[in-house]
Amino acid sequence: MGTWVWVTIIAAVSQSLRTAQQKNLTGSLGEFGASFVRFSYAVPFAWTWLISYSYFTNVSLPKINSEFLFWVIVGGLLQIIFTVLLIKLFSLRSFAAGTAFSKTEVLQASFFEALIIGTIVSIQVGLGIVIGVMAIILLSIIKSKVTIRNLLASLKTKQAILGLASGAFLAICSVAYRVATDSLEGSDLIARAGTTLSISVTFQTVLMGLWMQRYAVSELKKTFVEWRSAFLVGFFGALTSFCWFYAFSANAVAPVRAVGQIELVIALLISFSFFKEKPSFKELIAIMLLLFSILLVLFD
Repeated sequence: MGTWVWVTIIAAVSQSLRTAQQKNLTGSLGEFGASFVRFSYAVPFAWTWLISYSYFTNVSLPKINSEFLFWVIVGGLLQIIFTVLLIKLFSLRSFAAGTAFSKTEVLQASFFEALIIGTIVSIQVGLGIVIGVMAIILLSIIKSKVTIRNLLASLKTKQAILGLASGAFLAICSVAYRVATDSLEGSDLIARAGTTLSISVTFQTVLMGLWMQRYAVSELKKTFVEWRSAFLVGFFGALTSFCWFYAFSANAVAPVRAVGQIELVIALLISFSFFKEKPSFKELIAIMLLLFSILLVLFD
């Protein structure tokens, strides 16, 4: 297996840790505050890692160009919008169907990647992506009252629209970051991915910070008070984004996102092993389908 596979697994695990910490902070910081620290506290880590890597390896940092700036801005904006949509989705009472639709992000990523940069996945990878999305949707609705019939009937609901939109924004955002990283000169992918990370989180911090200063100033102030807890969100946020950016350019967005779904398998295994939760038959089927989909992508 290539390096991108291991980097993707690190990204998936780190993302789980970041999300868990963000959820813990939602009560004290509010929804926007918990989202903001994902970017703001990642800034010092991103720049420290990038400058240190350049200094100790004697690798020159890539020069910024107009194409890079355009796609970083696009990716940064879409990532903020995705976060807001997801927060809105979780605030709804019945969000199981919407959550399931948001998981189509992997499938949408393959479409937008082909549309924007012409990268088309193989039949085997495409099949793996479809099976993986089916498994994720099954896991999303497995403990709710949402049935397949209701899921199809809910296509016109607010939850479905928010779910599909959040998936689409995340998919386009991922492709935008890949294009941004690829537009930088140089053969050192670590330096290019690190540059994309540093510029993007700085832009997002400034943009969202200005917005919160006007519309959510109390939550903005709280992010400075709870700096000890937010510190971990920033660390895992920076690590997660760097790994995704590296993997996107090392391979392609859709297969990387497909392999990244192993995060769900890890989370479920932790629940079964440490919290002694008994898996249902449907959960076991969904896990097997998800693992099979990942293997299809890996062994293409």
